[in-house]
Amino acid sequence: MQKKLRITVEGKVYDVLVEELTENGYAAPTYPSIAGTGVPSLVAASPMAAPPPVAAAAPAVAGAGDEISPLAGMVESILVSVGQTVADGDKIAVIEAMKMKTPVHAHRGGTVTAIAVTPGQAVDAGHVLLSIG
Repeated sequence: MQKKLRITVEGKVYDVLVEELTENGYAAPTYPSIAGTGVPSLVAASPMAAPPPVAAAAPAVAGAGDEISPLAGMVESILVSVGQTVADGDKIAVIEAMKMKTPVHAHRGGTVTAIAVTPGQAVDAGHVLLSIG
């Protein structure tokens, strides 16, 4: 439903048209009023169609030298950088799932050649975190 409002910003007056949106960004449903009184009636508007599902990006296929997430969760931190040398068993990342932090350790030694995730990113089990060459 759109409403015309007047706002003043730093002494300048603006007439604006405002539209109420739902939490997911769609226009809020409108309900007819009783005989133009402005009092909403009990007649509901037709339900909005659900937005089409968004396909999740497929995780990259792990290759030799790729370190993968052992579980689904959120990347809390990446503890290495590209060009850094790591040894077998070094802690390279932390994944958080259900408020528990799980360290991820390198399965081989070498130099970090690429980092495929960022802190705050959701990952599934088997998602490539970084590559060691």
